[in-house]
Amino acid sequence: MIKVLKEEVEKKFGKRVENRGDCELISDGILEILDKTISYNTLRRLYGLAPYSKPNMNTLNTLAEFIGYNNYLHFTKNFNYKEKASLFQKTYKYLYDENEKQIIKLVKKTKKSTEDYIGFLTFLVRELFRDKNFDLINRIFLLNEVDYHQFSYDELIYLGNSLGLVLRKEKKVPQELRKNINFRNCVFLTFVDYSCLNSYYGDWAKSLMLSKNTSEVKLFSRAVLEFRNFLNLKKVKAIKIDIIYSNEIHPILCSRLLALYFLSKKNTNVEDILTTYLNFFKKSTSSSDYWLELLSSSVLTKNIEVMKFLVENLKLKSEFFYQREHLNSYYFMCAFYYKLTNNKQKEIENMNRFNIEECRFSYEDYICMFYLIYLYHSNKSSSRKKILKKKYLELSKKLNYPYFSEDLLLNYFG
Repeated sequence: MIKVLKEEVEKKFGKRVENRGDCELISDGILEILDKTISYNTLRRLYGLAPYSKPNMNTLNTLAEFIGYNNYLHFTKNFNYKEKASLFQKTYKYLYDENEKQIIKLVKKTKKSTEDYIGFLTFLVRELFRDKNFDLINRIFLLNEVDYHQFSYDELIYLGNSLGLVLRKEKKVPQELRKNINFRNCVFLTFVDYSCLNSYYGDWAKSLMLSKNTSEVKLFSRAVLEFRNFLNLKKVKAIKIDIIYSNEIHPILCSRLLALYFLSKKNTNVEDILTTYLNFFKKSTSSSDYWLELLSSSVLTKNIEVMKFLVENLKLKSEFFYQREHLNSYYFMCAFYYKLTNNKQKEIENMNRFNIEECRFSYEDYICMFYLIYLYHSNKSSSRKKILKKKYLELSKKLNYPYFSEDLLLNYFG
């Protein structure tokens, strides 16, 4: 925060501090306004005009007071809030004035600031969606400052989930955004909307399959559409197993393709395939990413062989924020495996670790279907089972996937 404090002093001073004369003027100003002394040599050292030495607390307190705070601690606790309030006030004002030029400038400027850029960007784009200003959203996502590669995966998950929920509510992808590469990568590839494969998300995937895109995007879109076929009780076209073994495509896509392979191939040597897959990616730093889709798809198809392999071989840990969701899915799958294999103690242990509220938004309804199945078969009360059955059938109707039939509910653990 010392760097920020120096910048704020310069703002009050009205120019950059570049020489001894500037330091003398600031020193005089502090004496006049506060009746406190900071020597110009102390300021020279602070601004790198003399050999640097870390400023003491008295100096920091005085400079913080000079720019309007009680002391340095007050500055560190309140500056970010003040900056955030100022940023959002500007954003509201520019949106109200429909000042698109200033909005674009603000997007560029905020990228270079200390602000939560992803939080700001999410707020801005959601407001523009509400105003149906899709053209400006498109222009924002064409900026270098919003380039997909500049964001961490955690940031993309945050952005994708926030904007994906907007699209779900809109029930369509605006035409202006369908071909925007950054918007596609930030939303389509991160918010895989399992609740809407038969509506806007499936339509988006189909349009990406038919238009000019990278081979990875086409492969991802195909996997989504084939998964949709499975849920709609339609034939799933097989993929060649060899394409899975690649360090060139995203780990989660690898897991999606392997899950799809098992959906399309009923009679396969599961253990051999999974062992080869495990050995190929053994040294990867993103180990949980390579198994994510298998965790849920093995529950979907009640594939005990896959579940058994995952239970015995995966050593998942949550190194990044988004991987907590992976771990949550793992506990869920383990609970199903142990219930299917009659290990009551471990079943309860893993289900207690699982939290339905920690599921990714795009998967939530999908996972909830199986959570309701689990609760239905774990309850002995007929009245409670009746309520759970009603909830399951209501959610099944909402999702509109024939796979989630009443028969699946009644006989999954039968």
